[in-house]
Amino acid sequence: MTHEAPAVPEEAKWALAEAKKEAMAVAAGWFRAWPSGDERWSVVNIRAATQVIVNHSREDERHPDSWTVRALFGDKAVELRVGPYDNKEQAIWVAHAVLNLAFAPDPA
Repeated sequence: MTHEAPAVPEEAKWALAEAKKEAMAVAAGWFRAWPSGDERWSVVNIRAATQVIVNHSREDERHPDSWTVRALFGDKAVELRVGPYDNKEQAIWVAHAVLNLAFAPDPA
């Protein structure tokens, strides 16, 4: 008996490709983030985040009226280098893909 693989929505395929662009290959769960202050680059471990959120950044000077994906570490929010996106649905798909990549079982 054979089973067909479940259909994957095009949005999910697109979001996974978006998330993979900023995933670090050295270890699962690490993604590029926008640096703060004088830092040249930054990475964060999504596995250590308390939350991953989608943020409407209408007050943000860098991305006015866009949607971004951020990781929360206690009271500190770090914007991931994915996006910005024109609508909330795109940002949600990418946030979900980031979590899927971060918590995917390690290939053995």
